[in-house]
Amino acid sequence: MPEQVQNDVSDQEEIWMSIRSILSVLRVLILISTIVVSEFFEDHYILDLTVAIWSLIIGIPLFFLISLLILWGNKTFIPVSAKEQIETVLRPILKRT
Repeated sequence: MPEQVQNDVSDQEEIWMSIRSILSVLRVLILISTIVVSEFFEDHYILDLTVAIWSLIIGIPLFFLISLLILWGNKTFIPVSAKEQIETVLRPILKRT
């Protein structure tokens, strides 16, 4: 019987990985839909602005907001291993020679 591989991933990490994949796909769809809407609806107006401008006004901040959510979630729910913490430079070069 093969040995069971111990999975060190917590429930929070697994949940975050599934949410992160959904957010990543949503971010790509928002980018593509912003481009498509801005190309096809240049002639239609809402509140004296074209729908193309509205798609940019809404799409670009939404793209950045989702990107920030992904970065925040990675920092919050994915722990940094002790090896990665040790390898970081604690004191950078203070004096140039």
